[in-house]
Amino acid sequence: MNIYFHWFIVIDIILWQYRGKGQFKMKSNNSIKRQVYANTTLRNNNNFLDFVTICFSGEFPNLLLQARSLAKYGNDVVKEWTIVINSEIEAEEREKIFLSLQKELQDAQFNTFWIERKDIIDIGLPEMHGSRSQQILKIVISNYIQDKFYVLLDAKNHAIRPLEKEFFVRDGKPIVHREEYEAWNPFCQWFAKAFELVGLPQERALYQKYQSTTPYVMETEIVRECMNSDLLNSSKPWYYFVSLMGDKADSVTEFALYGAMFELFKKEAIFAPKNYVTLFAGYPSEHKHIMSFIERIKEDQIKFFGIHRSTHLSMDENISLALGWVSQGLFSSVENGVVFLKKGFVKDYYLPE
Repeated sequence: MNIYFHWFIVIDIILWQYRGKGQFKMKSNNSIKRQVYANTTLRNNNNFLDFVTICFSGEFPNLLLQARSLAKYGNDVVKEWTIVINSEIEAEEREKIFLSLQKELQDAQFNTFWIERKDIIDIGLPEMHGSRSQQILKIVISNYIQDKFYVLLDAKNHAIRPLEKEFFVRDGKPIVHREEYEAWNPFCQWFAKAFELVGLPQERALYQKYQSTTPYVMETEIVRECMNSDLLNSSKPWYYFVSLMGDKADSVTEFALYGAMFELFKKEAIFAPKNYVTLFAGYPSEHKHIMSFIERIKEDQIKFFGIHRSTHLSMDENISLALGWVSQGLFSSVENGVVFLKKGFVKDYYLPE
């Protein structure tokens, strides 16, 4: 049986009961959320936002650095932090990660919860398909968010300066950071397909209104509409297109589909310069460009830095990045920052201080 076909059968028959507008009958929030860290501070007013991180087990060191950064810089904006794990993990490993998270979050003023992939979808795919199943989760998690907006993160993102709500939402509208997509950029293909699916013009000027990476402020209602297959000019469901690997003609990404829905429903956003910098695996590739990215840690307008788990840096680059982290209080020494970059954990799932 084709593995994607198997996935769709599992989703349609075993886990979700498809109904109405493409929404799904899912498990109760209380039955799937495990509390990792509890804080008694009430955060029910409009000054706070839900934060959500999707990650898999290979990104646990990055997740712990993110936890450290949010505990240091996120208390003025994070209402609740939900971590969704896109991996099957053993109870012993889970316990170790919980203890490490609790250590990193000891100064946090927000509750933190943990959801495992198997509790909300049963995708039946091997780990090598993690990037696409991760994108499915970024859409499905909207069913477990009650507020109008949430801030979506990857494990690679960590805060490097104090965060405020106005960096994410202003005047009831999400902050979006424009992208420059050259014609050769694969994101043009993914956005074009997504816009085609909902009957919108395939114009690069439209795509560039939408991000393709995190941090991303998501409007919950619009993310849920991404699961409304009735809106698509296709007999196939939404998750078919998101599940396809990037080189397939019908492939779309989660953010391409979200951008298409945002455009379709004529929603409004506030456009602002990027407040994040990310080192991806292989991009940038030249030393001078990598160093210029790292140098941006010094800029006050940069609130997040990101480094993909597969990024390999030279020793000079490692030291420069570690210096940046020390300057922002995320590591106590350059040596510890370099240890993190080279090893991740020091022992028993703990980060270097």
